[in-house]
Amino acid sequence: MKLLLVILLLLPQTQSFTRFSYCVEKSRGLYERQCVDLSPDGRGQVRMKKRGLDEIKLDVALSPTARDRFQGIIAATNYVENGESWESGRKVADLGKKHVTLESTFGKREAEFNYSLRKEVNDLVGFVEGVFNEEMIGLDIDNAIQFDKLAIPKQLEHIETELKSNRIADPERLVPILDKIQSDARLINYARARAGKMKDEILSKKRQ
Repeated sequence: MKLLLVILLLLPQTQSFTRFSYCVEKSRGLYERQCVDLSPDGRGQVRMKKRGLDEIKLDVALSPTARDRFQGIIAATNYVENGESWESGRKVADLGKKHVTLESTFGKREAEFNYSLRKEVNDLVGFVEGVFNEEMIGLDIDNAIQFDKLAIPKQLEHIETELKSNRIADPERLVPILDKIQSDARLINYARARAGKMKDEILSKKRQ
């Protein structure tokens, strides 16, 4: 028994985490603060605050593909090790003060930065910004369906551009939004057909 205990203690421990949090404070733009809290299984909450308005809270659940990508990105940062070195120190424009917190069995690790030169850090920023982007798209679509149905084609054009530019973290999460447009008989046929085509393309890539 003692030998088994010694062997287990000598084995390398796989690091993981229990909670990830990312917030960005922006001095310019529509949103003054955006935050996301995620567990390792890709479930959590997005919080966004427009200037002068109350904070919006939205539940989020990543697809299995995006969840695995998220876990890989966190692992690439070595679980936010040496977060104090993430800031480049260069004089650049105010891109928003970002604060990252990772809680795990090894304690809490944090990082705060405006701009980083590290690829793994920028991959993390790009992923989270893609999650925010998806939520903003969903809010804009809901608003357009309710108050400005003729704006839907323009919104779809925006979604298409964001997908092509890889500014969407989890394309599969757009499927319910596109399905909502496709099935709404109040919207023009062109918009419904285009939404259906985009949905099929996303699902086709998922199966590849």
